[in-house]
Amino acid sequence: MHFISKLIPFNSKSLLLVLIASVMITISSCAPGKRTASRFLEKRENIAVMLVPPSFTFLYYYPFDIYMNPGYADAYEDIEQSYFLRNTDIERADSIFVHALNESLREFNLKVFNPEEFDMFLSHEGKRFIFTLAQTELVEYDRIHTDRALVDTILYRQEFLLRTVERNTWFEFVTVDEQPEDAGMKVLYSTLFTADNINGRFRYRGLTGEMLYEYQSYLIDQEDIYAMNRFAGQRNARYIFEFLMNNYVEENARRFILRPSTFRYNPRTNNLSRQRGDDGFIILQTE
Repeated sequence: MHFISKLIPFNSKSLLLVLIASVMITISSCAPGKRTASRFLEKRENIAVMLVPPSFTFLYYYPFDIYMNPGYADAYEDIEQSYFLRNTDIERADSIFVHALNESLREFNLKVFNPEEFDMFLSHEGKRFIFTLAQTELVEYDRIHTDRALVDTILYRQEFLLRTVERNTWFEFVTVDEQPEDAGMKVLYSTLFTADNINGRFRYRGLTGEMLYEYQSYLIDQEDIYAMNRFAGQRNARYIFEFLMNNYVEENARRFILRPSTFRYNPRTNNLSRQRGDDGFIILQTE
C-alpha cells in the first residue's frame, strides 16, 4: 500500500483520474450494449411473439388484521367481504388487461399472435417466442396509514384505513427456435397496483394549544380497478419487449470490462436509455 501511495498520491489530480477512469469504464460497458440493442430494434419486425391468455384469475382479499399477520399469505377472507373485488367484473378486468397487453406489444413493432393463429405463428420465418400467462391474480388488501408527531413530550397519532388492489402475473417464457437442450423455460413475475393515498401533516396552534391534522385524501374508486388493469397490460408489454431486447444484448454484445448495461426503450421517441432500478420482470425460475 505504501508503494502505491508513493506512485499515485491521493490529491485532486488523482481523484480526477479516478473519476475519468470510472466514467470510461461505464461508457465502455454501455456503448457496445447500446449498439447491440440498436441492432435488435432493426430486426424486431422479424420477431414473432405468441401470447397465451390466462384461463382463470385468482381472487384474494386480506383485511388489515390478516394482512399484518406474518402468515397472511396462507389465509384470506371471503371475497364478499372485500370493498372492491366483490363488485368487480372480473371478465371485464381480464379483457382490459389482455387487450392492453396485445395492443401495447404491437406498438413495439413485433409480430403478435394469439393461440388461434398458431399455424401462422409456426410458419413465421424469424425468431419465435411464447409467453404464456400461467397464472394471474387480483389481490385486495387493507393497510393502516399512521402519521405521528411528538410535541412537548406528547405523542400525537392519526390513523387511516387505506386500500390497495394489485394484479400479479406469472409468465412462462420459452424460445421456439432453440435446440431442445437449450430451450429451458423461464418464469417471469410482475406486480402492478393502485392504492389509496393520504398527504397530511400535524399543525400545532400555540395560541389555543390545539393540535390539528390537515390532510388531502386520494381514494381509488371502482373504475380505478379497471384503469389499473389497463396500465398493467401496457406495462407488461414493455416488460416483455425489454426482456427480449436485453436478452439479445446479453447474448450478442461484446464484453469489455463490465457486463453490458440493460436498456429501456421508448417507442414514441424511438430512444434507448439505461435501465435503472428493478422496473421490469423478476425472474423466479429457470428450468
